[in-house]
Amino acid sequence: GGYVKLFPTGLKQTDMHGESPYNIMFGPDICGPGTKKVHVIFTYKGKNHLIKKDIRCKDDVFTHLYTLVVNPDNTYEVRIDDKKAEGGSLEEDWDFLPAKKIKDPEASKPAEWDEREKIDDPEDTKPEDWEKPEHIPDPEATKPEDWDDEMDGEWEPAQIDNPEYKGEW
Repeated sequence: GGYVKLFPTGLKQTDMHGESPYNIMFGPDICGPGTKKVHVIFTYKGKNHLIKKDIRCKDDVFTHLYTLVVNPDNTYEVRIDDKKAEGGSLEEDWDFLPAKKIKDPEASKPAEWDEREKIDDPEDTKPEDWEKPEHIPDPEATKPEDWDDEMDGEWEPAQIDNPEYKGEW
């Protein structure tokens, strides 16, 4: 990896080693074909917190400039070659604080739990006035004066939407 670690001021450099506590670790990490990401790790209350987002790093033959900007309003920006690669809120993109809701390990769904999103009510019945047709003959339609039943066939009024239609049951 080509990342940088920012150590606390009290660190004795003569005692520094790979497990020395740091405040921030930032930079690209390319370890073989599987790992090509930018690390952004903050230490908070003695624990290292890795960013929840996956930021891909450049893995070509060129040199690249990686920049981390942390703002006073608790937002951040990761820039690669002075172009924004990622950004957001420190609170949303790291797990600094414990979850607002803690899962109860003893909680479980009842054995008879039904996973279906919607379930028909077995006691539901169709109202008696439900069966109304979707379309009805236009009550204002009149047979044209020049209509010839023998020539034109039986006259039927135009159909209109039924205002009492309630849809399919």
